[in-house]
Amino acid sequence: MKHFKLFFILSCLILFSCTATKPLTSNVRPTEVTDLKLLEPFSYISMIQKGNRGQLDDSISFIANQIICHVLKNNSGQLPLTGDIILPDTAIRNSLEKEYEFLILSADRTKNITNLKITPTIDKVLEANDTRFGLLIINTGFTRIKGNYGKEVAKGAALGILTLGMYYQTPIKAYSTIYAMIVDSKEDNIAFFRKSYLQDKEPLDESVLTKQIRKIFEGYFWTAD
Repeated sequence: MKHFKLFFILSCLILFSCTATKPLTSNVRPTEVTDLKLLEPFSYISMIQKGNRGQLDDSISFIANQIICHVLKNNSGQLPLTGDIILPDTAIRNSLEKEYEFLILSADRTKNITNLKITPTIDKVLEANDTRFGLLIINTGFTRIKGNYGKEVAKGAALGILTLGMYYQTPIKAYSTIYAMIVDSKEDNIAFFRKSYLQDKEPLDESVLTKQIRKIFEGYFWTAD
């Protein structure tokens, strides 16, 4: 997932607001998405312990994954989820991870899903489970250890004073991004793609992830609040 991590870091440098991208959809209507199963989500959360450099943390990434699954389950009354597909086979799981990366980065970079086709492993997994639609979720972000943010703000303020404010920059406290994609094994394409990104919001906060999931499917599975 090296390419995905690099793309995420660059995105954090560019995006400075709380919002969601424009939804990309196929000709399939939301009301037709009735047989939807959640494929195992992947989370990549970094921890900043010193300065402003983060390192991917497997422990908090696992926690984030559990939280996102819980959020999706709590919204199952509005999301047409009929179950989930979790595969213990490491080789298949690794293939899925690479295919998630390819599909999601392709959609996010081009802002177009018209010519994007479902990938082989995902297609086989859905067909083996007699499922037409699969929900792919990737959750990325970073957080900081206690006390780190205050120190970095102080450093920035001191630098601003020394340079008469020319180089003052407030560091970002935390960041949370959720990518969601619905793949269609019948049409062999992508039915839906959208992402939500929140600056200065903790990627391990269930209320934050709930807000993002609701924003992603707003106007698709449910109307705007």
